[in-house]
Amino acid sequence: MKTPPAVTVLELDECDGWGLRIDERATPERIGLLQARLLKICENLPGTAPPYGLDHGENGYEACRRASLSLPSPEELQKTNAPGGWHAVATHNGRYDTLGETLGWILTRWLPHSGFKRAEGPLIYRYITDPRETTEADARTEICVPVRPDPTE
Repeated sequence: MKTPPAVTVLELDECDGWGLRIDERATPERIGLLQARLLKICENLPGTAPPYGLDHGENGYEACRRASLSLPSPEELQKTNAPGGWHAVATHNGRYDTLGETLGWILTRWLPHSGFKRAEGPLIYRYITDPRETTEADARTEICVPVRPDPTE
């Protein structure tokens, strides 16, 4: 990582959508395949927004699209929910297989001195650029880590 990312603490709104899930820790390759499959399923559906991912660690990963749940869900997808609340948010610039470097910096370098602790809940990856239209080197992804105030600070 050349320059540490700026981290901002934001209160994110809860987000309903549709998703594809795997129930094990996901590799960047598996995440890419899930997101590509999700984009293909949702490409002609109205009312969907950019993709995001919910990383539940050892308990799995969900490739998601924000969508109006009043629309009928495509057969392959399940309803999902990204929890709202306070998150430490940083933008990762570049390849998806290096997201772990930015996440590691947030967790090990920024978080211990931030006045916040890691809160329960999945990591949220919000894909700012569309991988079908952007080279991987130019990809931009927001990493959102759930946090809560640390009363010891």
